[in-house]
Amino acid sequence: MKRETSSDLLVKELKSLKDKADLLASIHSRLSDEYGRAHTWISSILLVISTMLVGLTFISEDFVYNSVGLSSNALKWIVGIASILNFAGVLLLAEWKFQERAASYREAVRFYFGVVNKIRKILDSGEKITEETMEEVRTEYGRTSALPKIPDSRFLKLKQWHLQKVAISRELNKRPFESISNIKRKFLNSDKFESDNSK
Repeated sequence: MKRETSSDLLVKELKSLKDKADLLASIHSRLSDEYGRAHTWISSILLVISTMLVGLTFISEDFVYNSVGLSSNALKWIVGIASILNFAGVLLLAEWKFQERAASYREAVRFYFGVVNKIRKILDSGEKITEETMEEVRTEYGRTSALPKIPDSRFLKLKQWHLQKVAISRELNKRPFESISNIKRKFLNSDKFESDNSK
């Protein structure tokens, strides 16, 4: 059995750091998309409600009663409750800070992709990897204090999503015309077959 040299161990560590950085970039990208999507959806709903409330001010109560059968008092109750809920939604949106969270996770994506690109350049250069080079990469990789944290309750699920994405992507490279649902089904059947054989 071939014994690993210190250089081989450094290359292995470098590749491991690259995989971890790629994983974290992917997870932060997913979280950024989720918060950005949440902000867009809630903002759009609040905008639609606000527009409808403004529109109702230009419609006479008699028209509403003759059109949908709502009395003047019922209409005022609906408008009042909708206005309160809309205002509460605006306050909650400001409190939850979805847009700011999405931006901070995007910043984390840029950071980890920077680490991935740096490691890739080192590996592609063909130069001997020294302890000094590794220490430089470790130092840069460790500058994460200003980055948003991934919730512990979601980390494993997000890691699983990333690994599935990578596996499906590799399979798509071999079969570009295969549907993603078929590829997922093949993986599930393969895992089930291996699980049954191991019993």
